[in-house]
Amino acid sequence: MSRKSAGDKYDERRCHLLEAERRLSTGNSVGVFETLVAFPREYAQAMGHLAFHRLYKQLSTWPDTVCSRAFLPEKDEYNWRKRQDKPVEALDTGKSIKDSDLLVFLMPSETDWLPALQMMELSDITFRHSQREHKWPILLAAGLSVTANPMPMSIFFDAFIIGETEPTLGPVLDIIKSLGSRRRPKAEILAGLALLPGLYVPSVHGTNPKYSIMRQWASSESIGSLTNTISAHTIMPDTYILEIARGCPYNCRFCMAGYLLLPYREQRAEDLENQITKLPEDTSLVFAACTPDGHDEMNQLMEIANKNKVNARVSSHMKESPELAEELTTVLDADTFVIVPETGSETLRKVIGKFRTNESFFTKLRELPDTTNQVQVCFQLGVPFENESDRAAIIDFVRTVKSIIKLPVSVRIDQFIPRPWTAFQWTAMANLRDVREHLALLKESLEKLGILEITGFDPRSTHIQALLIRGNEAVGKALEAKLEGVGWNTSFDRAGLDMNSVFEQKDPTVKLPWEFLNMGFGYTRLAREYQMAVAAEEERTEDTE
Repeated sequence: MSRKSAGDKYDERRCHLLEAERRLSTGNSVGVFETLVAFPREYAQAMGHLAFHRLYKQLSTWPDTVCSRAFLPEKDEYNWRKRQDKPVEALDTGKSIKDSDLLVFLMPSETDWLPALQMMELSDITFRHSQREHKWPILLAAGLSVTANPMPMSIFFDAFIIGETEPTLGPVLDIIKSLGSRRRPKAEILAGLALLPGLYVPSVHGTNPKYSIMRQWASSESIGSLTNTISAHTIMPDTYILEIARGCPYNCRFCMAGYLLLPYREQRAEDLENQITKLPEDTSLVFAACTPDGHDEMNQLMEIANKNKVNARVSSHMKESPELAEELTTVLDADTFVIVPETGSETLRKVIGKFRTNESFFTKLRELPDTTNQVQVCFQLGVPFENESDRAAIIDFVRTVKSIIKLPVSVRIDQFIPRPWTAFQWTAMANLRDVREHLALLKESLEKLGILEITGFDPRSTHIQALLIRGNEAVGKALEAKLEGVGWNTSFDRAGLDMNSVFEQKDPTVKLPWEFLNMGFGYTRLAREYQMAVAAEEERTEDTE
């Protein structure tokens, strides 16, 4: 009996994923304009991201437009496609992602940038936009990472959506369809896109635009996205997700998403009821937001779900961090309750702008739902003004948590990155030697407390993330070098970039790569917030003397 070829196996995998999906509605089946939304993550994770579902729905329902989806192939398939020179294929059609009019890459995190280029490389898409002036498809980038700083990817993409897609994507589609149907040259289409608010077009605007590109955001009436497609093969199997708010009301000084998703917007329960009534009885639903339990009408939402016989819960494990702000969930069990104090020190928490007491977190733990089977506590290491006593406070905090509850406790530790568009964008990142030492000591102390599951970051990887998100167009050259198979040190060296630059305090008078954007708030606000952090640090220092 002959064995199936690898190509047949991967085509069967694609068809299996499609057959396992269940949809509330379908998009356009025919259209004159072919679009594709690509998410440079594997299917299971990508389908657990709210922004992806919003983007796909908008593209697949716009008049005369059809849309397909594509994901980063799983490791075995990726390696096979690279060896066999096979392109990345659209999940819905099996066609190469290159065979579309508009190819939209969603990149919420800077960790998506290299996989996006890998998908382009597999599909024989010329990297630099300057070398594909007349070639289609048009490549459009969207997501939180390129809203914050599009410059590192500016040598690759034809255009960037700065901000949220709802108010911007429709006009983009209309311009491309209108001019494309008249066979106008690609340069003319890009010139038309450059006139739209919220569009950064590198070939037109250049690397130092004469005027600011204004971030766009959706109205409150647009909030309330519902995942249209569910599957057993995602990180939240067979579960619908309903967006109940966007942005965060707390505006912590370190959180990029807290600033870039301003203003905070909630959707009313009576308007969300229309979405909930669409769901089949006895299905699972998660209410999602950066801080879902803070919604003013949460009790009414739960009552509406119960009335419609929908098994609803609040996404308590919504992580308050920049790269996860639009995630539907982290990869955790549905019965895991997560608290995110960031630090065990109340005084340091005030410095970084998270005005919550330790007792507020402990109260949450005393009121845990009966369905909770474990608790995760999340901290950051290396935040500005952190000292030895602050790190010791992390251990004290976890010790108190264990005294309150009898459930298993896990700890997640992330490293602070001075991200663009935050009050700490000028601060230095903690050096790798100190961070490694502090992380090892924390793990040792936590293990003595009986914490068996400790998820720690890789300082090297976090260093690379900081270099990427804080870089200019030279970072794109480093990414190109990385695709050749060399290490990160060699890649950044070839691009002429100093890898130690993120460990140095920045002069506020020196222009940063992303300053040509307009986020709807000025640098004055960020500078004022930073000075408030400095004042809070001075106050707590005086109190300890």
